[in-house]
Amino acid sequence: MTSKTENMQPLVIKDCNVLNIATGVRAQNLKELRDALVNIHPGSITYHFWTNKLRPSFEEPEYNNDFAIWAYKSLHDNKLAERLSLINPVAFSDTEDLRKKLIEVLDLSIEENQSHERSKESEKFQFTRSEIVVFDKEIVVNRPEELSNIIGELPLGSIYYHYIYTNEPSENIYTWLARFGDQYKGLTLEIINLDPYLYTLQELRSRSAQVFKDHFEGDAN
Repeated sequence: MTSKTENMQPLVIKDCNVLNIATGVRAQNLKELRDALVNIHPGSITYHFWTNKLRPSFEEPEYNNDFAIWAYKSLHDNKLAERLSLINPVAFSDTEDLRKKLIEVLDLSIEENQSHERSKESEKFQFTRSEIVVFDKEIVVNRPEELSNIIGELPLGSIYYHYIYTNEPSENIYTWLARFGDQYKGLTLEIINLDPYLYTLQELRSRSAQVFKDHFEGDAN
């Protein structure tokens, strides 16, 4: 008899890169940012929450999305930056709900803010979209223990693709692991508990590698 896991679709490791696309929409103060958010392409909202993880950076960001970083650096509004940084896109069912939350937070700050702080002309918020270019790494993983051996060495584009970008059941790391059922239930739950929004891609990769290592070393003992 063929076991259920023998018919499992393998995880084909992909890598990805980001191509930035300027929207031409800019904002110099909170009111302009809020008004632009009403109609901006949903891909731009996704970009400013997620795709910054793929951009090279030489410093550890104090805030984890572009809206919060702009509020802090260009508007010098620490309170707003904190509020925006607390918005976790994982908690929203779709981009439209995330858009509504952003507008809600900005509306509150606009009501409270009497200074009407404006950024410098050179520091206007630049709404950007992106296209994700995906390519095959020619690595096929059939079982979680095989992934355990390589996950710590995968490029960051692969981490972004399999943890954040794709929703394909056979390519998304969470749904792929869940398909193995109770056999890897503990491992799956631990990986699911690694919220990708709260970590840099480097952190997500190293923490995942440790989870896999602990799981399979524990099984061996």
